[in-house]
Amino acid sequence: MFLGSNLQYLRKTNGNMTQERLAERLGVSRQTVSKWESGEAYPEMQKLLDLCDFFRCKLDDLLRQDMSVRANSYYPVRIVRVEGFRMAHYVMISPNAEDDVKTYMDTWAANSGLLDNTAHRAVRISWGFPYVSSEQKNRFALRGCACGYLLPENFQPSCGGPEITRQETADYAVITIREPYSPSDHKVSQGYHMIMDYLSTNGIKKSIKSGSLPCFEYVYEQNGIPFMDIYVHCESVSTVE
Repeated sequence: MFLGSNLQYLRKTNGNMTQERLAERLGVSRQTVSKWESGEAYPEMQKLLDLCDFFRCKLDDLLRQDMSVRANSYYPVRIVRVEGFRMAHYVMISPNAEDDVKTYMDTWAANSGLLDNTAHRAVRISWGFPYVSSEQKNRFALRGCACGYLLPENFQPSCGGPEITRQETADYAVITIREPYSPSDHKVSQGYHMIMDYLSTNGIKKSIKSGSLPCFEYVYEQNGIPFMDIYVHCESVSTVE
């Protein structure tokens, strides 16, 4: 039984939520939460279901799985101010949209001269493209994805194709995931859930404004290990980084 240790872990990964804050959300006392975590008491079934809804986890995982092993996969959510940048981006709708659009943009980056600029570190980001009809999804199994490369200010590509736009300076809630696709992409969807839980817990609103991407993903390697940073746009609350 891992209930007590899992509650401690889930509080920590949700903005270091206090026992008092969790107690308020559940309509119980801080002492009750403390007893759940120490094993002195056990929640009634409805409170267990409330905990699962609040932390967006399965009941079996909450009770029977050591959720702290996730600590090796997820870094704490943080608020980051991303300075404005210029980028070239392209959208594809296909059965394998994510792979297809990334291949297209990688080819464009090589042909346009972007990768020849040794003074500029090539950064590729991607995000979901939501404007796919139900018929396209259900009848033809099509999905949408956008991919972009950040551009130096004075860079002029030697070939066309992607649209070149500017992203405004904005605040984002960010989570870093180690080995995001191992063993599956479940880690990525869980990362989004953890960001939304963090925003809710800390009273920060998700925000969408003109000139800023609602969310995007950045995949990179460190010492041969893949990482992903997930960015979700939020209201301006910090100037960290």
